[in-house]
Amino acid sequence: MTMTSKSNNATTSTQEPKKKMMKNNKSGNDSYPEPPIFPPFNPFVRHPLSILGKIKMIVFGIVLVPIRLFGAIATLTLCLLWCNICSIGNTDDVSKPYTPLRRKLLQGGCRLCSRMLLFFYGFIWINVTYEINDINERKKQLDPSIIVVNHLGFSELMYLIWSDGCCFVSKDTNRKLPFIGKIAEALQSIFVDRAPTAAETENNKNKDNKDDSTPTPTPTPIRTTTDMILERAHSPPGTWPPLAVCPEGTTHTGHCLIRFATGAFRCGRPIQPVIVTSPFSPIHGYDTSFSCANIVLHILGLMTQPINSLDVKHLAVYIPNDEEKSDPILYANNVRKKMAKELDVKCYDLTWADKLRFEPTTKAQELGKKKLTQKYGEVPAMPIFTQDAFGNSLITMNNNNNDKKEL
Repeated sequence: MTMTSKSNNATTSTQEPKKKMMKNNKSGNDSYPEPPIFPPFNPFVRHPLSILGKIKMIVFGIVLVPIRLFGAIATLTLCLLWCNICSIGNTDDVSKPYTPLRRKLLQGGCRLCSRMLLFFYGFIWINVTYEINDINERKKQLDPSIIVVNHLGFSELMYLIWSDGCCFVSKDTNRKLPFIGKIAEALQSIFVDRAPTAAETENNKNKDNKDDSTPTPTPTPIRTTTDMILERAHSPPGTWPPLAVCPEGTTHTGHCLIRFATGAFRCGRPIQPVIVTSPFSPIHGYDTSFSCANIVLHILGLMTQPINSLDVKHLAVYIPNDEEKSDPILYANNVRKKMAKELDVKCYDLTWADKLRFEPTTKAQELGKKKLTQKYGEVPAMPIFTQDAFGNSLITMNNNNNDKKEL
C-alpha cells in the first residue's frame, strides 16, 4: 500500500470557498468566513508506527543510525564550507544576484551535497517521472523561474536543489537551524516571517493611542514575500536561481492538498508544477512526512529505515490564460486541481492556522487558537475523524480497544 489514499466520505474533489456567514464580535461589526471542512482523516498528523514498525526501527536503527548520522553531519559540514568558499570576495548582499560563475560553483556543490543528504536520510533511490515522456518535447517547453511543489517535509526541497539548483521560500525561523540556515541564505532563499510586521505592530500601537496628539512617523515600506517572488519571476532568465515554492505554506501528510497561497501566482507567468509522494507500508513502514513532529526525532526515524521511498513527477509547464493572469486565486486553484488530479487526492480549503492546534507544543496550540479566533471569530469545534489515511475505520478500532480494556 502507498501513502496516497482515496477518501470515499468526501463529497467533492475540490472544496470551493464557502459563502461568508455573519458572526458578531465584541464590537458586533465584523463578518467571518465559515470554517473549512476537514477530510475524514487527519491531514496533519502522521500515521502511527505499528509494533512491527517499532521493532524494525530498533533492529535496523542500531546499525544504520550511527553510520548515517556521521555521514549527514559530514555532508552538511562540507556543504557549509563550500558555501563559505564560494562567498569569498563577495562584498554584495545575498539579496542581490550572484555573478554567473559564482552561482554555478555554489549550485554545483550544493546539488551534490543535497543528493548525498537524501542518501543518508534513507532515500537511496528516487523514482523520477515526467508528464511529457519525450525528452525532445520537454526541451521545447518554457523554462519557468518558479517551481511549485506539494509540501510533505524537506525531502522534496532537497530533491529540487539537486535536480534544478533551486533556492526556496522558507519560514524565517529556519535561519536559526544549524547548517541549514546558513546554506539556505547562501542559496539566496526567501524567508517568510510569520510574526507581526513592524507596520502591523505600529498600527496596533496607533490604535491603542488614538487620543495621543503626538504625530507618528510614517513607517518604512517593508518588502513582502510576494514582492520578492515577483522580483524573481520578472527578472531576466538566469538572473536568479530557480525558486521552489510550496504554496500550501505548511507541511501535511500528503493524502490531500490544502489551500494554495497566491504569492507565486501573482506574477501571471508560466509555472512548473512538481508532485511528490513518499509511499510506505502501514503495517511496518515509517511515515516520512514531516508534520506535527520534532525535527531531530523525525530525522533519526528516517535514518532507521533501510530504504525510504520518494516518487517525483514533473508535470508539463502550466501556462496561464488571460483570465488566470488577471486572477491569481483562479490561477492557484487551477494549478492545485491539476496537481490533485495527478496525485489522485482531494482538495480541502485548510491552512497553516488550521494545523496549529494539532502541533505537539502548547505554544503552537495557543497560537493556533489565537489565529483561528482572528480568522473565524471563535475557535471552531475540533473535527471528528472517522478513518485513517488508508481508509481504515477509526471507530471500529476504538471500539475494539475499549472491548480489550473491559476484558
